[in-house]
Amino acid sequence: MPKLFRKTFPVARHSVPLLATALGLALAGPGVHAADLEVVYTTRAGDTLIGLERQYLSAPFGWKGLKALNRIGNPMRLPVGSPLRIPENWLRAQPHTARVVAVSGDVTMDGKPLAPDTRVSAGAILRTGDGGFVTLALPDESRLTVQPGSQARLEKVQSFHGLPGQNARIHLEQGRIESTVAPQRGPAARYQIRTPSATLSVRGTAFRAGTDPDAGTAQAEVTAGEVGMRNATAADATGLPAGFGVVARAGAPIPAPRALLPAPALDEVPALFQRITMDIPFPPIAKAVAYRAQIARDETFSDVVATAVFATPRARFTDLPDGDYRLRVRAIDAEGLEGRDATRDIALRARPEPPEAISAPPGVVAWSARPDASGYQLQIADDSRFAQPAIDHKVDGLQSMPPLGPGRYAWRIASLRTDGNPGPWSDPQTLDIRPAPGPATVEDYNRRLRLAWAGRPGQIYDVQLARDETFQDLIIDQRIGETALTLPEPGPGRYRLRIRATDPDGGVSPWSGIQHLQSLHLLPIWSLSAPAVKNP
Repeated sequence: MPKLFRKTFPVARHSVPLLATALGLALAGPGVHAADLEVVYTTRAGDTLIGLERQYLSAPFGWKGLKALNRIGNPMRLPVGSPLRIPENWLRAQPHTARVVAVSGDVTMDGKPLAPDTRVSAGAILRTGDGGFVTLALPDESRLTVQPGSQARLEKVQSFHGLPGQNARIHLEQGRIESTVAPQRGPAARYQIRTPSATLSVRGTAFRAGTDPDAGTAQAEVTAGEVGMRNATAADATGLPAGFGVVARAGAPIPAPRALLPAPALDEVPALFQRITMDIPFPPIAKAVAYRAQIARDETFSDVVATAVFATPRARFTDLPDGDYRLRVRAIDAEGLEGRDATRDIALRARPEPPEAISAPPGVVAWSARPDASGYQLQIADDSRFAQPAIDHKVDGLQSMPPLGPGRYAWRIASLRTDGNPGPWSDPQTLDIRPAPGPATVEDYNRRLRLAWAGRPGQIYDVQLARDETFQDLIIDQRIGETALTLPEPGPGRYRLRIRATDPDGGVSPWSGIQHLQSLHLLPIWSLSAPAVKNP
């Protein structure tokens, strides 16, 4: 195992930051745990314990305590360059607050709803419900996002008089936190997340932390920098580099870090979604048992609006407002560790929603009404690509009978926005226009009429003869399997005739154009006009 994975933490074996060096300060050496953080002051010419008390310490701690802790004989004569241990809780603290950068869903602070720009003081308890998020910004612009179903307490956010840097500690009681920590400059600077099972400490990194009190586990996943993890008894510690994670269990040694699963490929995810339900498939990752997908309004994912865990490599989100978003997806392994992030910019433009196609007479296209539509845009083309639509025009009503010849077409409909521009298109539908039966002819003999027309083998015909143009007052409404119909002469007057055909495969033609049937003067002779405009 690489040495990087096993070390006493949070002891820093690196060089002290320049600012700290200038002050003669450094982090505590081996053996000092995060719970008992000490600052090691390197003495300079002219230093005395009384002077250091006045500059750094808070009551009731004083120079006598420093003398005893560091076993100093003469408090007025300190050898230059000597290390001087100062417990953190002896230092003069200056409390600060965190700021709510973004909040979404059900989030409370000390039982009350939380709003953006609220100041969060030490001791505050944050709770998020299902789908709730809150992102805090610390004074040094470190960010932490409390995930859904979590409870966390901000234990402290402070600095120390005379010393640079920020000291923050969060107690994660349940759920998950994602952190992006600014470099912690200064000997007493610290960012720490405590859970019931383990403590995570960093000095500038990006990582995720989680805890499950019922299972007695704590986990960490490092995406940048390095994180130190120690168990609750401080008996075991591990350093986690970027790209690794670990699941620790209460009362057990911290296991060796595991490599995080790689990021899923999102190259094929569309940049534009035009449906209320966003369906987002992506390639699977080997050894993944689930996937977490998140959608945020910003690139840093401070303002997350949706998150969910999916058992398959396919994410689905619904009812988000139209807008520009950032998608983030990661794989989850069998231990529950969440892998590296994949991100992609996406846009949702789903409103106004397109109408739904509804059943209509043959040769007619029809759709449902949309309350938010000012009208509709209809396209009909030879194929579903709609590269060169045969029809592309605005329609005020809810149906159209396109003037097209027999053939198989694709059609789609979109709702018009108030500015007259169309919204998303509906899914393509099929319009199958079958040839209508040919014009009928009439023969009159023995006071009977014989109507005949051209047809095709296997067709069945609906024949209607009516007194009115709307075919409400029917004299004949008959279905036959022949291309001719004989009927008694109707009384004197003017009648309307139309015919339609049903093919053997069930396809139905439009009604033929209306023909007018009438007797000629007083003679028993009947005439049949040419087809008129088709009537749906």
